[in-house]
Amino acid sequence: MSGSDARFRSMPVRRLVTIPLFLLATGIVTLLLPAIVVVGAALSLVPALRGTLRTLLFLTGYLWCETIGILVSILIWVRYRDQGAFLAANYRLQCWWANALKRLAEVLFQLRFEITGAKALEGQAALMMPRHASIADTIIPMVFYAIPYGLRLRYVLKQELLIDPCLDIVGNRLPNLFVDRSGQDSESARRGVAALMHGLGANEGVLIYPEGTRFSESKREALRGRQRDNAALIAQLDRWRLLMPPRLGGTLALLDSNPGRDLVFCAHTGFEGSSHFSNLLNGGWVGAQVRIHFWRVPFDVIPTKQDERVTFLFEQWDLMEKSVERLRTAAPAT
Repeated sequence: MSGSDARFRSMPVRRLVTIPLFLLATGIVTLLLPAIVVVGAALSLVPALRGTLRTLLFLTGYLWCETIGILVSILIWVRYRDQGAFLAANYRLQCWWANALKRLAEVLFQLRFEITGAKALEGQAALMMPRHASIADTIIPMVFYAIPYGLRLRYVLKQELLIDPCLDIVGNRLPNLFVDRSGQDSESARRGVAALMHGLGANEGVLIYPEGTRFSESKREALRGRQRDNAALIAQLDRWRLLMPPRLGGTLALLDSNPGRDLVFCAHTGFEGSSHFSNLLNGGWVGAQVRIHFWRVPFDVIPTKQDERVTFLFEQWDLMEKSVERLRTAAPAT
């Protein structure tokens, strides 16, 4: 890690950069919105850039969600001195922010959502393990699980997301973990993941992305190139064509500290069109059918031995692969 990177990861320094930057960007974009609409509409006439106007409007809405979130987070800090009320207010803000972004994307990109396996979301709050294919799919657990079922989720997230002021401020007020991925599956990260399990309330669950990073073909091939001499990892890459191999350190730490919660897995397709900025500009996400499937594994069938847990997780990842493939090839909803 360079000296500048280390300084930026210091919370006061980071926020002195990101918060004014986002507020300034919101002001500039708002003032220039008429020109942005005209330019975006003109560029959208080019087939390869047909999503430009929608993308620019979404980015404007995102900046406003950030600005509102920053301002409300300040009001929460000023108003609430009781710790319970303070946390509850921050959870409400988190839910509003996630749902606002979902509705914004849904309207602008004309997304259609299809949910199967919703029965798995009922019952005791669970440990959730979703597939990860886009920064946008991080809204799934919040808007389809936490909000409708009145639950609170503790997240394991990568530190790079701290560049987002709302995630930085509210995410650090709540019991979440931002992981430094420079040391893959480090002991400190495993301890941090295990600590998230302490004091779980009846309405609280924990979420981890077993892959540790977003799936893409380029990432798979880059990993294959770096680990060409790692026969076990190459076998995993060959086993799961539509997923990244699960990183076991954090996931096993979660299971080791599990106080008795079921697991809920989440497969989905349709967010691939938002995986890169270029996909948004070329209209790859316009009118997308987003299919999401959940399934629950009861606590009492989760193996207790470490080697058996690895086999168990790999079997669930086999099911994740099959589910993603099935969702991709499903007939369009009518």
